[in-house]
Amino acid sequence: MSILRNFIHTDSRCRRKFILNMGVKGISGFMKFRRRSRKGKAFPAFQFISITNDCNLSCQGCWVEVAHPKTNMSTEKINAVIDSGKKQGSYFFGILGGEPLMHKQLHEIFEKHPDAYFQLFTNGTLLTKVTAEKLRDAGNVTPLISFEGDETVADIRRGGQKVFNRTLEAIRTSVAAGLITGVAISVCKSNIEMALSDEFVKMLHDLGVLYIWYYIYRPAGSKPNYELALSADDILRLRKFLVEGRTRLPMVLIDSYWRANGEPFCPAADGLSHHIAPSGYIEPCPV
Repeated sequence: MSILRNFIHTDSRCRRKFILNMGVKGISGFMKFRRRSRKGKAFPAFQFISITNDCNLSCQGCWVEVAHPKTNMSTEKINAVIDSGKKQGSYFFGILGGEPLMHKQLHEIFEKHPDAYFQLFTNGTLLTKVTAEKLRDAGNVTPLISFEGDETVADIRRGGQKVFNRTLEAIRTSVAAGLITGVAISVCKSNIEMALSDEFVKMLHDLGVLYIWYYIYRPAGSKPNYELALSADDILRLRKFLVEGRTRLPMVLIDSYWRANGEPFCPAADGLSHHIAPSGYIEPCPV
């Protein structure tokens, strides 16, 4: 098993834009960020944009209040944010919601900015074959599909029906379209055994997934479910799994919380990134 095999099987346009827009421009953008920071100027290396607070699921601990009035960021505002980033040499953008695939102009955004790269945070339930093919044609999008548990846990965590099977189908659809596909998991008490198992990582590898992004469950919103929060020992166990797993598992394992030497890390606190809410307000992160 190898990461390279899965990467080679992706669409050639997706590979080129990943290497150029994400790789080459990403490194250049980070170096420009470092130079700005040394001069005392504040502009992030990358940005996360929640383009809508609308969602078709109702997950435990989610910061999005699905019962509240729906707000969709206008395409003009989204384009203005992206354009301002590119002027500063920042070409990477995380696209969040709610569920961003519910934004009807989403594909227009990706097509308008072929020189940028986008990570699409999605629950996957709306990732149809037609949608995946549009993303492939754009070539500059990597879907990051949320995977929150097995058949029983997923439905409870996400407030939906048959979410586990729908998530698997989304992964298969994304991979079949040739997309550079990632999986995100918010590790909590109810899914930690699955999340920190070699079997889980190898299953996703065999499906064609290239990277897994591990988050720590953070209680928020109208259903915070504090009992799902990890203990200090659980968090240490997660950290050890990630560090050791990178040497022996056929997957890129990503976390958001530590530097290479184990020190805690917050991208917003370092000025590396920030989040823009659907209303247009800037904040450190969605939570």
